[in-house]
Amino acid sequence: MKILAPAGNFESLKVAVYHGADEVYLGINDFNARNNIDGFTIENLIDAVDFAHLFGVKVHLAINILFSDSELQSAVDTLIKAYNLGVDAFIVQDLGLAKIISENYPEIELHASTQMGLHNLEGVKAVEKYGFSRVVLARETPLNEIERIKKNSNVEIEYFAQGALCVSFSGNCYMSSYYQNASGNRGKCKQLCRLPYSLVKGGKTLKKGYLLSAKEFNLSDRLNQLKKAGVNAIKIEGRARRPYYVGAVTAEYRKVLDGKNPNQENLKLAFNRGYTAGYFDGNGKIISEIQNHVGIFIGNVKKVVKGKNFNQVYFSSNRELSPKSTFKVFDGKGEKLTLTAFDLKKIDNGYQLTTTHELSVGDKLNLIIDAKRENEILTYTRKRNLEISIFAVENQKVKATLNVDGEKIEIFGDLLSPAKNQPLTEQDFKQTFAKSELFFAHLTFEKLGNVFMAKSALNAFRRKVFDKIYCALTEKYRKNLTPVKALTNLKVDAFSDFNFVYELDQEFSAKNVIYSPEQYNLKNLLEFIDKCKKLNKCAYLDTPNFALKEDILLLQDVITKSGISVVANNYYALLLPNVKVIGGGLNVYNSVSASEYSGKKIISAESGVIEKTPFPVMTLRHCPLKAHLNSTCDKCLYQDGFSYVLESGKSYKLKRKKLSTCTFYLVD
Repeated sequence: MKILAPAGNFESLKVAVYHGADEVYLGINDFNARNNIDGFTIENLIDAVDFAHLFGVKVHLAINILFSDSELQSAVDTLIKAYNLGVDAFIVQDLGLAKIISENYPEIELHASTQMGLHNLEGVKAVEKYGFSRVVLARETPLNEIERIKKNSNVEIEYFAQGALCVSFSGNCYMSSYYQNASGNRGKCKQLCRLPYSLVKGGKTLKKGYLLSAKEFNLSDRLNQLKKAGVNAIKIEGRARRPYYVGAVTAEYRKVLDGKNPNQENLKLAFNRGYTAGYFDGNGKIISEIQNHVGIFIGNVKKVVKGKNFNQVYFSSNRELSPKSTFKVFDGKGEKLTLTAFDLKKIDNGYQLTTTHELSVGDKLNLIIDAKRENEILTYTRKRNLEISIFAVENQKVKATLNVDGEKIEIFGDLLSPAKNQPLTEQDFKQTFAKSELFFAHLTFEKLGNVFMAKSALNAFRRKVFDKIYCALTEKYRKNLTPVKALTNLKVDAFSDFNFVYELDQEFSAKNVIYSPEQYNLKNLLEFIDKCKKLNKCAYLDTPNFALKEDILLLQDVITKSGISVVANNYYALLLPNVKVIGGGLNVYNSVSASEYSGKKIISAESGVIEKTPFPVMTLRHCPLKAHLNSTCDKCLYQDGFSYVLESGKSYKLKRKKLSTCTFYLVD
């Protein structure tokens, strides 16, 4: 099993490589789902690719947003240019881009982004034809479905193991898109889920807080299960986070894969808003109501001595702490303040710090930055080991010989003269070849005669040797493909004149009526079809965008028995019988994607190639009623009428689809 680490910038990439990543993933500005960070450009991408390849680490480029027709050519050009620079694989969401690349460049390795919402075997089988060699499964995918996918498909499986957990189902969050004109599927998510909400029913507020703020994913103690299930690569989320986070988390996961136990405190210090195993344990206990890093608890304030300009704070702690560390302070009401302890002294049973902040006896201190630990992570480096043989005799050119990935390389320097006074020694060579930030040269000597070489010439020879090795290790990844012209502006057959109904007594106002029931009951479905016939309407069944194996069997059964036309909202649904409409959940954003659904009409939840159709703003796989009202499956509290309300007054209704498990939706 491999570790795939995030690289939001070059420093993060380096610490990921140094601390044991097998693969790194990064993005180019404006072409990836984290385009709100200062990442890489196509101009400086080569430096990142070369550095990773020097250490045998693969580079995956996330080009995982939806593209409009006018953007597809630029996306193709960028992808091909990046491939020619040596990028090993590309993480893609847009089906149109995947189609163009797989048809024209079968040698390019494509990975299906988590934004595609792949979470079951049927979905994976539906996209295999686009040349995806790996799928990044949705975080909501349960363990038994991972096993099922692995046993019945030919793809590698990548699964998130650590980092931020989206509260909404992958690729189907439209809150930021609809209300801030900043689509998460376009890399511009405003994280409205991290705002405070109220859970309301019948005008009564049942709970307030960060009700949609998810905990951090942490599967460091579940890696054996993931490996046994068939996961090929574990993914660490965090391209928007600090280099320290990347290095610290990568180091702990490397420990686990090397057979050691992870240090959970080190993981919590990297970033912690509460941890969860996600959907491994039922529908997921994922809500933390904390939106920021809280670190680890280290002690309570025991005494405060107030001064004219500074206050002396005494607190208890058994942990070794270092000056310049940063703390969060909590009182009985919650988070109070953050301070950095530049002046920190160890005393009996604890520490003393000096601050201008007002603290009180009993306040809790959480360590959020351990200055010593952070310095250790960020200053740790390693070099590529080289075994170099030196040949240096009179009246011949100095020569270095080595094997680079199985290829023998000989590098020649200046012609050597006999030494008159001080001949070159092995130590002279070793000291000179030690001058490299990238390589650690283990020198052996095939023959070393009584020769002289000026110091400048010896340094020039060392540079020549390392330059030759650098080129040998990096240039083999270069390619020379030419971008094809993307054929866009194809005809799109948009679905029109339709309305959704959720209950049979709702008005059937349009020519085409789409039934989106809470439960997929054949009796109710037949009643719906009969009503449509009497009203001279066309009947369609809306399918859930999340379904497990038993759900798919249920859907197949009711569709086959009723003969109803189907609206597909996820890739798995493309394999259902009688699919006539491609629904909003499949995020058709350009005409090339639309062309893949020949004979089917298109609905889009995002306004790319056709006008968008309102779709649920969020799909929730956790149970909000368990999270906030202590509901249980045996005594379920769900009924129509619950809403999430922002402080601004904006309200979202909570809806449910009940199959083998419940999936919840927030609708406008």
